[in-house]
Amino acid sequence: MTSPATRSTNVEPSVEALGNGVEAVDLTWQTGTEIRGIDLRRPDSIAESTIQALAHLVSERCLLLFRDQKLDHDQHLAFTRRFGPLAKTGMIDRYAPPGYPDIYRVTNMIIDGARSEVWDAARQWHSDQSFMQEPAMGSLLRCEIAPRLGGNTLWTNMYLAYERLSDGLKQALAPLGARHVVLTSKTDSKRERKPYDPGAEILAGAVHPVVRTHPVTGRKALYISEMMVESFEGWTVQESAPLLNYLNTFATLPAFTYRHAWKPGDLVFWDNRCTLHNAPEDYDITQLDAPENHRLMYRTTLAGTKPY
Repeated sequence: MTSPATRSTNVEPSVEALGNGVEAVDLTWQTGTEIRGIDLRRPDSIAESTIQALAHLVSERCLLLFRDQKLDHDQHLAFTRRFGPLAKTGMIDRYAPPGYPDIYRVTNMIIDGARSEVWDAARQWHSDQSFMQEPAMGSLLRCEIAPRLGGNTLWTNMYLAYERLSDGLKQALAPLGARHVVLTSKTDSKRERKPYDPGAEILAGAVHPVVRTHPVTGRKALYISEMMVESFEGWTVQESAPLLNYLNTFATLPAFTYRHAWKPGDLVFWDNRCTLHNAPEDYDITQLDAPENHRLMYRTTLAGTKPY
């Protein structure tokens, strides 16, 4: 596998052969790779060597895009399981399609007479399940319905966010932990939202290093977010705010990001250990029930492990 330092810097996108007819084509200069020549509808037939190559590449490039994959729920789950065990949170059953408690339905549509109260919950930058003691390793999101215009998702590369900091700030951040919680004071208070029925352990959140070392690549990455992190460990919310605000703004600079315009059949697999993502308000949310604004996605989540 080619290291980030030795990948092509030509104007044309870098194309890398992964074997078995599978190709990797870079989406941006450092973040995101499209995978071509693979059929995810038959996940058990994908060679183990290809799975291992994809597992390494997603950790190196932060996210992988698979286009034109018309998967059903069983195929989606089977492909996810090729990379490890599923995350168990006990929190998303109410957003799951019937019979599939390990799939998280992400939609703004009215289903069974109601609209999910978390249809717009991803408006802030975050890493999935960072409030858990063992945060999610990866997420695989597939698109069935996308708005005619907008409905995009953005990812940012937290390796780059860390590497571009000054040496002095890196030293200051090195010993710090940050508390990640499912509901912070920044949660939208204009709506009465009850997104989860979590237990006390989940509500308590978790403390994770501000700088984490990726177990696959060995690279350091920032591990904070505007949605989940309210303070540094041992600091007050007020004391933490200036530095957190700076880091969150810096980490999401355009040079570090990839923006994806969804099409039905797309599947994106990202590594939560080195990315943040959000779904901006970039379509007409005043007309949610108009067919051209419908959005229907399904997410599976891979369990994470400690140490970092």
